[in-house]
Amino acid sequence: MTPIRSLRTLAALAAHNLRASRGQAAYLILTLAITTAVWLALAAVGAPYEGDAASTRITIGSQSGATPLSYASRIEEIPGIRDVFWYGIQVIHCKGTTTVQLNTFGGPGTDTPLAKHKVPAATIQQWNADPLAAVISEAAASKCGWQTGQGVDPPSGMDGRGKSLNLHIIGIFPGPFPVGFVHYDYINRAAPGIQGKDKVVTFFASAADPRDGEVLATRVEATFAHDFPALNARTNTTVQNAWARFGKVQQLLAFVMATILLCTASVLVSVLAHTAAQRKPKFALLQVLGFRRAALFGAFTLELLAIVVSGALLGLGLERLVAHELAPTTIGFLTGGVHVPAWGWWGLPVWLTILVAMALAWPAGLIAKMRPADYRAI
Repeated sequence: MTPIRSLRTLAALAAHNLRASRGQAAYLILTLAITTAVWLALAAVGAPYEGDAASTRITIGSQSGATPLSYASRIEEIPGIRDVFWYGIQVIHCKGTTTVQLNTFGGPGTDTPLAKHKVPAATIQQWNADPLAAVISEAAASKCGWQTGQGVDPPSGMDGRGKSLNLHIIGIFPGPFPVGFVHYDYINRAAPGIQGKDKVVTFFASAADPRDGEVLATRVEATFAHDFPALNARTNTTVQNAWARFGKVQQLLAFVMATILLCTASVLVSVLAHTAAQRKPKFALLQVLGFRRAALFGAFTLELLAIVVSGALLGLGLERLVAHELAPTTIGFLTGGVHVPAWGWWGLPVWLTILVAMALAWPAGLIAKMRPADYRAI
């Protein structure tokens, strides 16, 4: 028998068995689907959170409101700290007594405030490429008569008597107050803001692991405790408290995952062992008719693989439904940050393979010990 005809025969036997026991097949498919969906969901919930910048942010400043820019490199050296950027303030005059507050940002994380104000990604990219770029609010554009693509040179300072600044208006964002976003480096060089030259109002940083936020804030304060000015650091308390509580149940989640896998393995092994025992006379008859033991075991394996693949695919669909439809309304503080980790994805085929091997162990032994005379039990 050629390999192609052999495969067709195995597929025909497997399809016939699935039709004959479709109720049992549906039960196993549903069991595997639920197990797959729960595995991925628990892996996502139990994995380290990768939230947005605001939820992992540490705000760092001094009581004087003017902190040396040189502190930035020392903050970046603290293990667990990432995306350090800084913030200053300058004021410009446009028409008459109308003033616009310029929020100046510097450092690697400066995209964050622009994205928070719904500035388009293309505009953010342009802002990063142009050291004189300015993104202003609708209120500033209205009161000053400025528009996108315009170059302006307003005077700086609270009294409007400071050095004029050359700015390129590249975008406008919704906002009821006249404010704008510009680059710290240019303002610090051309006309330092109210905090003074080479000084900032506030530093911002993110914790690599959000659960370490409080620890890192304390570490920042300890690092600069003997400097003048000393630094104060604070975190998003709501998120930190939520994660402190959540961290205590991660071991429980691991236990639940292991328990579910063991229950699924028990169901699969017991059902298939019972099925193989019931089919023993049929296997013997097929052997009498000329089918080899390898062909009988191959058909049984193909039948199981069809069930496992169907259950896994259905489980993936259920997981996507939970992740995209239910998660945003049930775990609010995690919204946007829940992702299945890499080990969750590669672990899925691993434990499915183990389940298949366990489920086939008993049928393999039964088929190997089967005698042609066993068909008489039909």
